[in-house]
Amino acid sequence: MSCPFYWYNYNSYACKKSGKDVNSDIYYKYCRGYDYGDCPIYKGQDSSGCFLTSACTEARGLPDDCHELAVLRRFRDGYLRSLPEGGAEIAEYYFVAPQIVSEIKKRADSAAVFDTIYEKLVKPCVEMIERGDNEGAHRLYRNAVKRLQNGYLT
Repeated sequence: MSCPFYWYNYNSYACKKSGKDVNSDIYYKYCRGYDYGDCPIYKGQDSSGCFLTSACTEARGLPDDCHELAVLRRFRDGYLRSLPEGGAEIAEYYFVAPQIVSEIKKRADSAAVFDTIYEKLVKPCVEMIERGDNEGAHRLYRNAVKRLQNGYLT
């Protein structure tokens, strides 16, 4: 199985995150086995994949290993990845979330926006996951990302 973050494009491999071509060595080492967690492109600042949550917790001064990020990373790597379309959904999120965060950061009220996202999305999702309502947390996060995408990227 190939990593959904890369695609073969006109005799080269391309990365959806960076938008650039990658050589076949990178592709075969990290992507072909769906081992993107070790990929140097993904090990950068946003390597965790929790782009919205990371931005929200960063705005609150919380560390990268805070409770919220740990819960949502386990949710992503366990529950979400186990769903039939989970890999594709994660890939789509990795593509769109950095764009949403970038647009929010351009705003003068970005701290307030991230605080609202934390209160209305991150915190409720963590609580739902901890209660065992993975489906509800998944639905809430997915719908919120779509709303944010429509609000900031259109």
